[in-house]
Amino acid sequence: MPILAAICVALPGALPGLAEQHACKEMAVEVSSGDRTTNREVCKAARIASKLFASCALPDLLRVVQLELVETLPEGCNAQYHCGESRVEVLTPSAMSHHRSKNGAFSFVDDEVFFRSVVVHELAHAVMDPVPCPFDDCIVADEYIAYAMQVMSLPPSLQEKFGESPDAGQPISRDALSELMLFMSPDGFAQDVWAHLRQRPDACEYIGKVATRDILLDRERFDSD
Repeated sequence: MPILAAICVALPGALPGLAEQHACKEMAVEVSSGDRTTNREVCKAARIASKLFASCALPDLLRVVQLELVETLPEGCNAQYHCGESRVEVLTPSAMSHHRSKNGAFSFVDDEVFFRSVVVHELAHAVMDPVPCPFDDCIVADEYIAYAMQVMSLPPSLQEKFGESPDAGQPISRDALSELMLFMSPDGFAQDVWAHLRQRPDACEYIGKVATRDILLDRERFDSD
């Protein structure tokens, strides 16, 4: 994804007249969309997310997630999760197709699959939002989980292709997964997450420990004088 959904600031852009809620059966998600095809795509993503999250022992959703389809978001954003509100804004499939990066880490993924993967990414933020963090925030850990879930939501052949980066096969240390990397190059961070995860003996076990904060990817940050 071109830029972190979690750090984007909302802009007006909700589609008018889309107040009707469509509830997904597979997960506690309600989508505001007047388009049945989009509703089905969102709920398909929710079904994929539900299975992935359960297999990796992520927390259950504590509140229904309100997912709103919008035509505009801040530059570079495909979606954004509103912390503490259990609310997600996602570009409509057509808007996302138009605005998504053509040269990013996910550029080889077709629009339909990419749209679903973005929804999975944001739902991962929703399940991790209430989890306590021993620091001011656990942005690296939570983005690690969200990107891992996003890539794992892809078909196996695309997961393999995602791992075919120039540095594929090189060991990725935990220290390389930093907040600086996350902000400077979200695409690079996503690729490092996947490379690092593929080096773990059991990917889901590792993700589960990151989710429970038994493994800490963040560290205490102090203000400089």
